[in-house]
Amino acid sequence: MEFYQKPALETRSADEYCAECGSPMTGDEAALNYKLVDKKTAHLLCPACLGRKMELSQESLREIITLFRKQGCTLFSPWVE
Repeated sequence: MEFYQKPALETRSADEYCAECGSPMTGDEAALNYKLVDKKTAHLLCPACLGRKMELSQESLREIITLFRKQGCTLFSPWVE
């Protein structure tokens, strides 16, 4: 039996928009909200707005995304070396 594997992408394209500023977000940025805030949240924030709320820099949040991708979390795009 063969299993479907998602194609390896560097990051998913914008498919969500920030609830505060309206800027487009990648799927990985939306997934970060699910991991750090709540998996059922409907109020998604871009890295800039989420960073202000959590008192973290955007760069720190991008490093967290990279960490989750390297760990193989299925909410995020697959890691490509």
